[in-house]
Amino acid sequence: MPGSTTDLRALNSLPLNLPSDSQIYANSAYTDYTAEDDLVDSSEMKLEVMRKKNSKRSDKPYIQYIKQSTRHYIETVFSAITSMHPKFIHAVTYEGFLPKLQSFIFAFTLKKAFM
Repeated sequence: MPGSTTDLRALNSLPLNLPSDSQIYANSAYTDYTAEDDLVDSSEMKLEVMRKKNSKRSDKPYIQYIKQSTRHYIETVFSAITSMHPKFIHAVTYEGFLPKLQSFIFAFTLKKAFM
């Protein structure tokens, strides 16, 4: 997707091959109540969005805590993975990019397993 694409539009274009009753955690950029309701109705998946303070659908404090701690864990894992990557991966095609990305993730897994 081009960088000018909104987060919500990119989410709608993803093929979500997830089991029903899955939960997808997202930041507040994904606040679209219609999209949330459509996802639940069509796929039985729940979009767990970090709500803003002035949100129409505010969360209970314990739900907010669960979302915040889950988001923190996900960001920590991605930070650890990307710290091993170079800032730029030169690949001309998608088929050339995937093996490079897979090798970085595999190296991260090995590092975590043996260090």
